[in-house]
Amino acid sequence: MTTPDRPPGRTARRLSWDVMRVLAVLAVMFTHTTYMGPFLHPELGRPLGPYPFQVGASILLVISAYFVCVTIRKGSTYRWLWRRACRVLPPYLIAVVFTYLVVVLLAPRNWILPTPRDLWSNLTLAASFDPGVKLIDGSYWTLPLQLMAFAAAALLWPRGLGQRITTLLWIMIIAPVVLQWNDRIGHSPLWVQQAWNGLGLHRLQLFAIGIAIWLWAQRRIGVVHLAALLVATVFAQHAHTADLPSSLGIGALLVLVALAARGPDWTVFTRLRRPIRFLARISFGLYLLNQVVGYLIAYRLMELGADRLLQVAGAMIGVIGLAWLLTRYVEEPAYRALSAVRIRSLGARAFAWLTT
Repeated sequence: MTTPDRPPGRTARRLSWDVMRVLAVLAVMFTHTTYMGPFLHPELGRPLGPYPFQVGASILLVISAYFVCVTIRKGSTYRWLWRRACRVLPPYLIAVVFTYLVVVLLAPRNWILPTPRDLWSNLTLAASFDPGVKLIDGSYWTLPLQLMAFAAAALLWPRGLGQRITTLLWIMIIAPVVLQWNDRIGHSPLWVQQAWNGLGLHRLQLFAIGIAIWLWAQRRIGVVHLAALLVATVFAQHAHTADLPSSLGIGALLVLVALAARGPDWTVFTRLRRPIRFLARISFGLYLLNQVVGYLIAYRLMELGADRLLQVAGAMIGVIGLAWLLTRYVEEPAYRALSAVRIRSLGARAFAWLTT
C-alpha cells in the first residue's frame, strides 16, 4: 500500500503502477462511501447495493507483495526491512491517534466510540489478536499483515527458495482453504481463532499471487502456470469470504496487475499523469483516513442539509486534503529522517545504554 523504493537500475517511473494504486484506493473509498458508511450508520442514507464490493484493499496487498520482490535484494535484508517499517509505521501511528481523537471529540452520541484500550491495541498492532477490542478504523487490518510479510521476506529471501518457491505459493493458497473448510476455524478453540485472524492466514493467497505475478514478469513461470494460480486465488478468496462478486472482481483486477507488471506502460493515461501521480503519492494516507473520518465528515455535512451526493463529494475532498497533509508532513519527512538512521549503530547504542 505504500509507494515502494525505486529498484536499482530503473529510472523511469511507470504510469501503469500509479494507475493501479489509484484504482485500488478509489475502490476502497467507493466501498466505504456507498456501502459501509450507510450500513454502519443508517442515518447517512441507504447503501448503494445489497452487498459491498470489497476489492481495493486486497489488490493493494497484492501490489505490496509484488514490490517486496522488486525492491528486496539478496544478502543482508535488515536495512530493507528497516526502510519498509519507516515507510508505513509513522503515518499509521499518527493516523490512529488522529482518528481516535476526531471520533471521540466530534462523533455524535449514538456512535460507538473507541476506548483507550482500543487505542493502545491499535497502536501496538495487537487489535487483530484480541477479540475484546476493535479496530479504530476498519481499514487498519492490513497493517499487521504487511509488516509480517515484510519480516517473512527479510528472513527467507537471503536463503533463497529456488524452484521450491512455486510449491510454497500453492501451499499458501490451498492450505488455508483446507484448514478452514466446513468452518473448522469457527469451531476451534479461541486461541486458534485469534492466531488465525491475527496472522491473517486467510489472506495468504493475496501475497502468493503478488509473488507469482513477479515471477511471471521475470519469466520464471509461464502464463499457464500464472493463470492456474490466479484461478486458485479467486477460488480461495471466495472460500474464505463467500463473496463471489468481490472475488471475481479481484480476479479481473489481478489481470490488470499482471499487465502492469509485464506489459507496456499505460501511456493512454499520459494526459492525466499529474492527478494520477498526486493521488498515487497520497494513496497510503487516503487508505488510512478515508473510512471513519470520511463517515464523520459525511455525517456533519448531512446535519448541514447536504444531500447524499454532496456528502460523498465533501467526504472525499476532505479526506484527500487530510491525506495530503499526512503524506507531506508525516510520511515523507519521517521516512527521510528514519531511513537514514544506521540501525546497527542505533542498536549498539541502545544496548550500551541498557547495560550501563
